[in-house]
Amino acid sequence: MLKKIFSNELYKGSIILIILLNLGNFFGYLFQFTMAQLLGPILYGAFAVVTNIILVFGVPLISIQTIVAKHTAKFNAQKNIRKIKGLFLFLIKKVMIIAIIIFFIFSLISLFLSKYLGISVGVLILTGCFIFGGFLQSIGLGILQGLKKFNALGFSIFVNGFFKFSIGVFLVLLGLKIYGAVLGFIFGIIISFIIALLFIKDVLKAKKTEEKIDIFMKNNRIDFFAMFIFVFIFSLDVIFAKAFFSPEIAGKYAVISMIGKIILFFTMAIGNVMLPINSEKFAKGHQTKRVFRKSVLLICLICGISLFFFLLFPELIVKILFGEEYISGSNILLYIGIAFSFISLINIFLLQMISTDKFKKNHLIIMILLLGLQIMIFSMFHKTIEQFSMGFMFSTIISFIGVLLLSKK
Repeated sequence: MLKKIFSNELYKGSIILIILLNLGNFFGYLFQFTMAQLLGPILYGAFAVVTNIILVFGVPLISIQTIVAKHTAKFNAQKNIRKIKGLFLFLIKKVMIIAIIIFFIFSLISLFLSKYLGISVGVLILTGCFIFGGFLQSIGLGILQGLKKFNALGFSIFVNGFFKFSIGVFLVLLGLKIYGAVLGFIFGIIISFIIALLFIKDVLKAKKTEEKIDIFMKNNRIDFFAMFIFVFIFSLDVIFAKAFFSPEIAGKYAVISMIGKIILFFTMAIGNVMLPINSEKFAKGHQTKRVFRKSVLLICLICGISLFFFLLFPELIVKILFGEEYISGSNILLYIGIAFSFISLINIFLLQMISTDKFKKNHLIIMILLLGLQIMIFSMFHKTIEQFSMGFMFSTIISFIGVLLLSKK
C-alpha cells in the first residue's frame, strides 16, 4: 500500500509538502507566540500591525509563484532549460523594478502612517524591505514547483519559518526589540530564496535563450488576478470581523479563523503539486482529468476528517492550540471549517483551469462578482459573530458553485 502511494507523483509530492509546509507553519506560529511573550502587550500590538502589513505585501506573491510554476512546467515539458533560465532572469529584473517602486511609495506613505499607527517610521520602512525578499522568494519557489522538485520546495518553505523564528528571537533577545522581530521576517525569506537557488543550480548554469521571455501577457495577467482575488476570498473575513466587532470578539474570531485555515494550508500543498503536473501534461497534449480527480478526492478526504473533529471536539481543539481563554469562540469552529473546506475546493478548481489555459476574461469578471457578493454578505450579516460566521460559510458555498459552473464551460 505504502509502496503504491509513494510511487504516485501526486500522492508522494502532496505528503512531502504537507509535512514540510506545516513544519514551516509551526515555526511561524511559534514565532508569533514567542514575540508576544518577549515584546510585551504594547510592542507586540505594534508588531501585530506590522505583521498585517507584511500579509498585504504577500497577496501578490501567491499569484507570481503560480504563474512562474505554470510556465516553468511548460518549458520543462519541452525539455527547454534555457527558457527557464530566460524566465528567471526576466523576472528578477522586472520584479526588482516593481519592488523598488512599491518600496518607494510605501516609504512615503509611512511618513503619514507612522503618526496614525503610533509606530516609528524606521520600523515601517524596514518592514517595506520585506517586499524585495518576498518577490525574489516567489520566483525561486515558483521554479522549484514548476520543476516538480517538491522536496526542495517544501524544505525552502520550512527554512523560511525556521530562520524567521531563530533569527527574530535572537535579535529581540539582543535588545533590538521590534526591529529584531521585523528583521526575522526579512532574513527568513531571503535565506529561503538562497536555499531555493541552490536547488536550481542546473537552471542557473544553463545558457540563456535568445528568445524573449515575457510572462506578463494578457492571458497570464488574467491568471495573476484570478489568484489575487482568491487570496482576498480567504483573507477578508478577519479584516471585516475587526471592523464590525469589539477587539475581544474580533481577536477570538481571528484565532478560530486561523484554526480553520489549517484545512486550507493542508490542501494547498495538493494544489501546489497538481499545478505543475497538469501544466506539463497539458503542454504535452495529455489528459489532466485523472490527476485533477485524485486531487479533489484527497482534498475532500482531508476536509471530511477535519470537519469530523471540528464537529465532535471544537472546545478541545481550541484549548490545545490557543488556550482556555478562546474556548468561547469554539461554537463557530464548524462553520469556519466548512467555509475553508469550500475555499480549498475553489483553489483546486482554479488551479486546474489555470494549468490547462481555460481561465478567461469572463471568468475573471465572475470571480470579481463573487468576491463582491462575499463583501456584501459580510456587510449585511454581522449582528452576532455566529451570524457573521454562517454568512462567511454560505458565501464560500455560493462562490464554489460559481467556480464549479465556470469549470464546466
